[in-house]
Amino acid sequence: MLEKIRELRSESKSIAQIAKECGLTVGQVKYQLQKDRARAEADRNAGAAERQGAPKRPQHEWRLPAFYGRDVVKVMAQGPTVLFVYWEITWPRMRMVASYLQSDYRQIQKGLRIYDVTERIFDGHNAHSTRDVHVLEDSHSWYVREVQPGRTYIVDFGLFEQGRFCPILRSEPVETPRNTNAAWGEPLVEPARDPSSPAWFENFSSYSLYSKSND
Repeated sequence: MLEKIRELRSESKSIAQIAKECGLTVGQVKYQLQKDRARAEADRNAGAAERQGAPKRPQHEWRLPAFYGRDVVKVMAQGPTVLFVYWEITWPRMRMVASYLQSDYRQIQKGLRIYDVTERIFDGHNAHSTRDVHVLEDSHSWYVREVQPGRTYIVDFGLFEQGRFCPILRSEPVETPRNTNAAWGEPLVEPARDPSSPAWFENFSSYSLYSKSND
């Protein structure tokens, strides 16, 4: 894949064009190019160090991959008032999204919808409150600040199109820690259970469309 990206890049094609031809996201192409540049820089440094008599680093040093090739959105509490959200959307799902919306996926505003579902069995409509956050096109993670301590949250990753939010993936619930001591005898707050899958509009679900494409 990297050889193909190099070949297309040598033809002066844009990153968006390379992503389309290789079946990757823009972020994945950028990552491959950055990794290639880093490897070339490391090889140059290793060659210079070897000439100077320094010990050579292993050529195949293992690194944590940036992408795993599966659709996922995860949320973690970073403190009483901060959530960390990361996601990966595969190219097949992106194509289905673009086809349904009849638009270029790369030109649609991506974002998060944060639901406060404290002590609720969330059905998609009964959150205490919701909050929308826009993210950058090539982002794969985001910090959501100024949430409330001791609350339970669920996060959707989706698209903002023509004034509407179209969810694609939904996280599991996460509870932010308290920033005060619990009162004596105060019951513990259990996370919301059985989060429902987000639906697109009222008659479309990206989950159902994805499953049909694999039948």
